[in-house]
Amino acid sequence: MPGDDIDPLDRDYLAYNWGGLPWSEWVPFNADRQTFHEIPPEPGLFRIKPVGQDLLMYVGSTGRSLHTKLAGLRQALRRADLMPWADPHPEAMALWAWWVEWVAAAPATASDADGEELAPVMLECSATPVDASAAGRRGMESFLLYRYRQERGDSPLCNFGRFHPRYRKSTTRQEGRRGEKLLEGQKDNPAGWPCMDPLEAAGMPGSPDWMGLEWTAWEPLDAKRGTNVADGAGLYLLADAGTQEIVYIGQAADIKKRLLELAERSGDGRALVFSYQVVGQSVLPHNLRELAGDLLGNWFEQYRKVPELQFPSSKGR
Repeated sequence: MPGDDIDPLDRDYLAYNWGGLPWSEWVPFNADRQTFHEIPPEPGLFRIKPVGQDLLMYVGSTGRSLHTKLAGLRQALRRADLMPWADPHPEAMALWAWWVEWVAAAPATASDADGEELAPVMLECSATPVDASAAGRRGMESFLLYRYRQERGDSPLCNFGRFHPRYRKSTTRQEGRRGEKLLEGQKDNPAGWPCMDPLEAAGMPGSPDWMGLEWTAWEPLDAKRGTNVADGAGLYLLADAGTQEIVYIGQAADIKKRLLELAERSGDGRALVFSYQVVGQSVLPHNLRELAGDLLGNWFEQYRKVPELQFPSSKGR
């Protein structure tokens, strides 16, 4: 990863007031313990980037101490020869894969007092405390990812399930299968294929042209209507039938199947309506998540909250 140091003022997503939040200094992952304590102890949001580069690798949130979260994450990345497990830090695997590749490609240019070559510092982090509910933190996370995609035109390397194209993922520690680099001749990991272009910020949530898409007319969420849904992968909205307020923004590899499943489960007496947009017959999971993230980020930008049913199980996040 060649490149000169980047002035944070050149990119909004690197600035210390990104999203109107008070971000900490950028702290290298190999910083000493005292320097690493510049990371706030409160719950909040964090971002990770390669040193000297103007891109983000990951944007995340935690309901625990930010310092504890990031200290645990850097501990998970301590071994260059072993990909981390999928738990307790799912993002660690993708960060590790990119970091290992960059270290292998970067010439060592520095030495310590004994003349030993030092590995280049490759990753650094910045964090901001956020006093909000778990759903509120995740909403703000979605908003920042949306803003990043709008500004840069692509997604952070490790969000939305994206991964290095030449690596396969680890399983959980209990399952016991470490991820590793793919052999020459093996096909690329599809999670490393290109991201989707960001959606156009247009229209209002619930309108037929929201985010530059062509949404279907609202229909009651029931099994009868679900059978008439077009085939394909795409995005869908659920709204309260009475207030017309969107309560959930989703994506699915099979829109018809998902809406039929939701219709069968909606037995709480609440009347919902749906609208959808088919994106294609086959769309990669990370691409669907990117587009749904754009919708959610735009919603949060306008209302400063998440749809009512968006994050029903956000405890600890």
